[in-house]
Parts: sequence; structure tokens; C-alpha cells
Amino acid sequence: MLCGRSATPLGRTGRTVWFDRGDNRPPGDPGGDFATGNYKGQCAPGEYVAGVAYTGRISSSRTPDALLCRS
Repeated sequence: MLCGRSATPLGRTGRTVWFDRGDNRPPGDPGGDFATGNYKGQCAPGEYVAGVAYTGRISSSRTPDALLCRS
């Protein structure tokens, strides 16, 4: 993930998109199957990723599990 400053104010309304047990992407799949065979989470058009969460529990793969999407 690459983060950067925005030239314009960003929205503060947000929602959590969990994808630790299955895909969680907007209808119509605007991003395509960008990680074949893996669960995917994706913010909707008009949203931005404000945070990423992962689990470090024992026996986990320590991969991302959720996104904080804001609009």
C-alpha cells in the first residue's frame, strides 16, 4: 500500500469492509479478479482506503482482513 497526501479535503464517513472469510467487493466487480484464488475486499467507486487491518492470531496467514473505506 502506498499512502499520500490529498490536495483536497477527504470525506470522514466510513464503513468497514471485511474479507477474511470471503470476497467483499462492490456489485459489478469494477476491479476484476486481481488476486485469483484469494479473498478480496474493495472500496466502492467514490470511496478511498483510509485503513487496513490484519490479524496476527496463531495459525493465521497474517494477511489483510479488512479495509476502512471512507467517502
